[in-house]
Amino acid sequence: MRTPISEHHRLSSMDTLRGFALLGILVMNIQSCAMISAAYTFPNMHVDISGVNLVIWTLSHVFADLKFMAIFSMLFGAGVTLATQRRDQAGQRTWSYHYSRTFWLLIFGMIHAYLIWYGDILVTYALCGFAVYWFRNLSAPTLFFIGGNF
Repeated sequence: MRTPISEHHRLSSMDTLRGFALLGILVMNIQSCAMISAAYTFPNMHVDISGVNLVIWTLSHVFADLKFMAIFSMLFGAGVTLATQRRDQAGQRTWSYHYSRTFWLLIFGMIHAYLIWYGDILVTYALCGFAVYWFRNLSAPTLFFIGGNF
């Protein structure tokens, strides 16, 4: 039976960084939902882009756009690595655990993407999660090389 990880084994720094990343993504989602989709990249298509509007748009795009998504994505990979390492050390099967979690992430992501909001990222994470499992034990230089060539 699966149970949540105990408070003692959680990494509070990862939880804090994950919360910080979600707040940064929220800033961009608020902006995305407040304007027509093309205005996300070209704000002058929606509002007068001068004065305070220009300052807010510039600050959010310089300090938030894609940066928090990158942090959140790295934390997703780190979470996969930590969860599978802990199960490996306990002598438990990791692939069934990982693929079960990833399958449910895909299901919830599809429900969210098709019934609630078009901007869902969970499906993308699930699809990447099916592949990332096989790369989890490679060295950092190898991963850097692979990432640089895609």
